[in-house]
Amino acid sequence: MKNLIIFIIIFSFIVFTTSPNVFGESEIDKERENEVKDAANSLKRENVQTEEKNSDEEIENEEKIIKKKLGTLKKFLPTEKDFDEITLRTVWRYVDKQTSENEEFGVNKIQGLVRDVGRVYDPIVNKYKVATIQIEIIKYDNSVKLMDYWLQEKNSNLEKLWDNAYLIGTPNQNTECIFNYSDFGAMTICKTDEFVIQSVIFDKYQEHFDYGKPQTGIKKLTVNENEITTRVVDHILKKVQINSELDSSNELYKILESNADIIESKQNKYSSSERELTINKNDKQWKGFENDKKYGIENFSCIKDEFGLITISGQYNNNQIKKDRVIMEIAFLDNNQNIILKNTANLLELEEYETKRFIGNLKIDKKFSTCTINVKN
Repeated sequence: MKNLIIFIIIFSFIVFTTSPNVFGESEIDKERENEVKDAANSLKRENVQTEEKNSDEEIENEEKIIKKKLGTLKKFLPTEKDFDEITLRTVWRYVDKQTSENEEFGVNKIQGLVRDVGRVYDPIVNKYKVATIQIEIIKYDNSVKLMDYWLQEKNSNLEKLWDNAYLIGTPNQNTECIFNYSDFGAMTICKTDEFVIQSVIFDKYQEHFDYGKPQTGIKKLTVNENEITTRVVDHILKKVQINSELDSSNELYKILESNADIIESKQNKYSSSERELTINKNDKQWKGFENDKKYGIENFSCIKDEFGLITISGQYNNNQIKKDRVIMEIAFLDNNQNIILKNTANLLELEEYETKRFIGNLKIDKKFSTCTINVKN
C-alpha cells in the first residue's frame, strides 16, 4: 500500500513537470502559423499596391500624352491680345475653353468661346445683344473618318457645306476655305490635309458686320477686313502652317470668291462647248451630250446649316423649247414626311437647252427633315 502511494505521487509529479512544455510548444506553433499568415497577407497587399501603382502610372502617362496633344492645339488659338489686333475696336475675351479626344474617329479638338465685353451689360435692354464667337480647331488623321465624325457630332455633311457656301477659296494647294452667313451671323471654315479650322459668330443685331445683305445683285454682301470670322480663321491658319513651305501670305478675305459665280462661269463655259457641237442649226439639235442630256431639275438639295437656315439649291436643264417661265414648287417635310410648308420659285426666260442654277435660303421654326421639288408647268 505504501508503495502504491509513492508511485501515485511520483507519477503526478512527472505529469505536472511535462505539461508546460507541451502547452508551450503548442503556443509557439500557433505563433509561427500566424506569422506565416501575416507574411503572406503582407505580400498580397504589396502585390495589390504594386498593381494599383502601375495602373495609376499608366493612366497618368496616358493623360500626359493626351494633354500634350491637346496642348499643341491650344497654342493655335488666338490670344486675347491677338483679338485686340484683329478687331481693333471691340474687346473680346475668352469665357470658356474645352479640349477633347475621340479615339474612334482619330480626332483631337479644342474649342474656345469668346464674348464681346466692350459694352456695359444691361440685363433688360442688352441681355440678348451680346455677340459671341465660337472657335474650333480639329486635328484629324483620316479624311473619311473626319466626314463620319462631322456627321455624327454636328448632324451635317461637311462636303455639302462646300457645295452650298456663299464664298469659296484656296489659299494654297492643300487648303480649301468657305464662308457662309445668315441674319444671325457668319461662319468661316478652312480645311487642310491635317486640320479643320472653324470660326462662327453669333451676332443677331449685326453690331460687328452687316450680314443682312443679299447674295446676289448690286447690293450683295462683300467680305472685307472688318469681317471677323475670316480674320480669326486666317490668323489660326497662318499659325498652323507657319513651319510649312506653303504660302499663306495673302489675306483670306481677299481670296474668297463667289461660289455661285464660279459655278455659273463653269456652266457657261460648258454650254459654249456644247453649242460648238451643233450639226443641225435649223433643228437646234446638238451632237453628243445634248442628245442624251437629262432635262428638268438636277442636283437638287436642301441643307440645314448650324444657324438653322435651310439652303435650297439645284439646276434646271431646259430642252429644245424656249420658255418664258418655269414654276417650281418646293415642299418642306418633317421627320414623319408630313408637309410643314410649301413654297414656289420661278425661273424666267430660258433659252433652248439652257441650264440655269438656282439657290435660295429659308428659315423654318418647325422641325425640318427634307424637301421635294416639282415643276408645275
